[in-house]
Amino acid sequence: MENKISKPKIALLCDYGLDDAAATAFILERRYMFDKISILPIAGNMPLSVSMHNAKRILSNFGGPLENVVLVDTSSISQPEENLPEIHGKDGMGDIFSPVYEDIVNTVKYDSFIDSLTDEIIVSLGPCTVTKDILERSPDHKLIIMGGNISEEPNYKGYEFNHGMDPDAFSYCVKHPHVILTLDSCRNPLCDFSKIEANGNSLLEKFTRKAVLLSERRNRPACYIYDLIAVQYLFFPERFECEIKNDSFGNSLNTAFYTAKNPIVNFR
Repeated sequence: MENKISKPKIALLCDYGLDDAAATAFILERRYMFDKISILPIAGNMPLSVSMHNAKRILSNFGGPLENVVLVDTSSISQPEENLPEIHGKDGMGDIFSPVYEDIVNTVKYDSFIDSLTDEIIVSLGPCTVTKDILERSPDHKLIIMGGNISEEPNYKGYEFNHGMDPDAFSYCVKHPHVILTLDSCRNPLCDFSKIEANGNSLLEKFTRKAVLLSERRNRPACYIYDLIAVQYLFFPERFECEIKNDSFGNSLNTAFYTAKNPIVNFR
């Protein structure tokens, strides 16, 4: 009998967020590579209720089979939240979709998700409050984080946003074995989406174009879609090199720097 190669499972934490939406669309396009994808909408860029609403709209508008995808309701955990319409649009995802959607993916309670965890890769793309809770209850997971900064200017109250929303949780999580994409490692010229053509009709390209447009409206010279950059490590770790860097808060960060010679995403 032929042995089947086991596929990994991932738990994706997103504070939806246009950059989170783009990262989710990228993963959903490659959903066949995973045994199971657990999507955990969390608070951060948007209030938790809006984040959950946005996750459901992404899944409803994706347009493909999603049998291996579940949503996790994290509302049992108190979480910090913001609302940043100038960056993410009024609805958090660039105001691309109608607010009406078909609820097409099964939603499970957070405790049921925790009870069913096995060897998931944890991909933390928002504030680390819920990530910390997962690791406290179930510590033996590979961990990929988008957050933190080393020498770049902070962008939220003296911190990088995901760090600053819950500094204690961030510091706890980076004590766990991890790979982290920071403001510094994301700001590579080859990761500037304003220089990458995205002219198609896929959900990912729609999110990318809107992120670039909103960046231009804020007079930004470049557009780094941080969470979309971060998930590239999940698929293409060979395109990165990791180096231990210490931030100004005493955290030791296993930082992944993009070292490939081509633009980070090719939409063609």
